[in-house]
Amino acid sequence: KYDLQKLDAIIRQELSLADPREGGGELSMTSMVAESIVDMVKQFCQQAAGAVSGAGEDGCLSTTNDVTPSAALDHDLKVSSVMSALATTLRTAPENTFVVPYRPATSAQHEEAASLCQAALLPALQEIENTAKSLILTPLCRALNRRVADAIAKMHHGTYLSENTGMGGDVAMGEQGTSFVEKHLSTIYDGIAKNFLSKLPTEFATIVASTVAKYSIYTFVSNVSLIRPLSETARLHVTQDLADFEFALEQLVFKGNSSKTLNQIDHGKPYAELRDVRQMLFWTGLEDGKNKAASIIAKLMLREVWVKDVRPSTVFHFLFSFAPPLLSSPHHAKNMKPEEYVKTLVQLDGSIDDGEANAWMITMACCDSYQQRESAVASSGYGKQQLQQGDRRVPSILMMLGPELLRRRRH
Repeated sequence: KYDLQKLDAIIRQELSLADPREGGGELSMTSMVAESIVDMVKQFCQQAAGAVSGAGEDGCLSTTNDVTPSAALDHDLKVSSVMSALATTLRTAPENTFVVPYRPATSAQHEEAASLCQAALLPALQEIENTAKSLILTPLCRALNRRVADAIAKMHHGTYLSENTGMGGDVAMGEQGTSFVEKHLSTIYDGIAKNFLSKLPTEFATIVASTVAKYSIYTFVSNVSLIRPLSETARLHVTQDLADFEFALEQLVFKGNSSKTLNQIDHGKPYAELRDVRQMLFWTGLEDGKNKAASIIAKLMLREVWVKDVRPSTVFHFLFSFAPPLLSSPHHAKNMKPEEYVKTLVQLDGSIDDGEANAWMITMACCDSYQQRESAVASSGYGKQQLQQGDRRVPSILMMLGPELLRRRRH
């Protein structure tokens, strides 16, 4: 067990070597003295690496279905508290060493020394954060995101089929009047807040809450976009669930005592997609332009205000819901379950860029296969009823939209 108070005293004593009033050298020595503290912190982090359990993402959670930490993770959470306490000491040490002892008197020279010291200690703070992330936070986030993904995947178990949604435009609730989010996700987020975020230091809880929220948004939206068929009633159902989902995530971030709100995570990109996908669900471009060419529909769609904030893959998959049955969905083309396909789009750390290029390649392959099937049906006459279902312009629209959407995303 580390004596953090003694460590704090050692750090301040070391820094005071640069303070002439304490019998030290010149204040210009501040940065040089701080470098020795950075080296000390690096050694501390090496010791911390040996102190964690090394359970990894597979050993973070208990074997039950509840979102509860394992005994190994409980130990690691205590280590994270020690590392956070050291980081707090490093943040306050410059002012406590060079400014506070001389108050109420003020000195521009001492203020400058504190500022220089603070900048010189940044590598030490970064070392602590990187160590905590690699050893504790990243494995924990990946484990939690796996649980979240498994819960979100249940939407493909008939949740939005017409027989499971209300008639006459009413949104059907699940068992005992609860929505999909309330039934399958709210308890998970409550468990994360209670069993993990409350035990983590604030700065580390913020990282976990932000990562889980970001991953949850992209995974939920990607799964929703793969629903097919998507009736008008089902869209109302999805819209209600999106509102419940946003509220659940806002509560998660709030309970994590995060300095960021949900709409500030990752520069607001996940939140913008979550909000704009609701507008996308009620896009009526194909219905309004029944007699318009595919190129005109594609151009009009590119002018929609929601297009700029929604990932290209989300737009591609949404358009599949309007297509004839002969156009296979991307996950069907790859012989994958929807949730497995989504994992190729959204990584467990919440990163998405690699998945967009992959989604476009699969979309092109689906459109090519459709053209071949359409030609075969036209020549043989067998299965013409499948061509009469859905909108035959969708494959052409996809081929026109894809390159432009990806170009916009790159820039």
